[in-house]
Amino acid sequence: MTRVGPGFDWGQRAPRWAGIASRVVDIRGTRVHYLRAGRHIDGPTHLLVHPMGMGAWSWMDVIGPLAARGLVIAPDLPGSGRSRPLRRGTGDVVAGAAFLDAFTAALGVERMVVHGHSMGGLVGGVLGGRFPDRVERLVLTSAPLPGLSDPVPFPDAWTVGLRVLRPVADVLVGAGLRLKADAWRRRVEERDLRLGTEMARVSPELLSLAADEIGRLQRRWRVEGAVDGAISVVRALTVDEARTREALHSITAPTLLLWGAEDRVIPQRLIVEVEAAYPGWSSRTNEGVGHLLPWEAPGLYVELAG
Repeated sequence: MTRVGPGFDWGQRAPRWAGIASRVVDIRGTRVHYLRAGRHIDGPTHLLVHPMGMGAWSWMDVIGPLAARGLVIAPDLPGSGRSRPLRRGTGDVVAGAAFLDAFTAALGVERMVVHGHSMGGLVGGVLGGRFPDRVERLVLTSAPLPGLSDPVPFPDAWTVGLRVLRPVADVLVGAGLRLKADAWRRRVEERDLRLGTEMARVSPELLSLAADEIGRLQRRWRVEGAVDGAISVVRALTVDEARTREALHSITAPTLLLWGAEDRVIPQRLIVEVEAAYPGWSSRTNEGVGHLLPWEAPGLYVELAG
């Protein structure tokens, strides 16, 4: 497994990733790892927000082409990748958006195009609504956004249940990762993710990196980060749905929704509801693509989103 530290050029791992460098920055007393490529030119910085359980590495095949258009930064969210959690148990999508605001401010970024994939799309959307003066454009891919209003019954019970769930989930997810990590790694290597994704289209370099990163998920703090990420999504779509919806309706930047027609994670019904709930946004469903558009078709992604 490649040892990565500040200043590491990912071209050492794969020539196609040359110029993508690992960096670290201190945010609220925690060292946050991020990837950086390109340079400042006229126009906004591209901020890439990764899916739950992954890290900045999941954008690797997109970063280089986007960097031809300007500066690109992709952080490991707290508790993911190579960034430890800021503080346990406080994570939700609003806190995630506040983290991204603090992270980009620490790097001197003023205006940005926000790219969010899967859970990262939910966090990126909330960032766009809560900090509209900083976001020039949003590209949300396969994002689990609230569709038509459907308030959850018994919200207090949900709140208690999610609080109780966290320590139980830590044990179950940790055990599952220890037992299943090798099987999941083989599934990646055999191009069988079962997400509606056409794995034959994913670069072998990215598949190799994904297999390595699955092994890293077994560390306790990464298990806790994955659990916190999952709970934050559930909260955003249940007990915090009104707050999530308020943030999304506060978005003023042009917003593009990208979907995969073969996605087995985001149902077609939700896509229809999201398009109806946010009629001012652009939306495109891509044929022959599953949940991992930036993996399956990075060139198409940059063409549509860049």
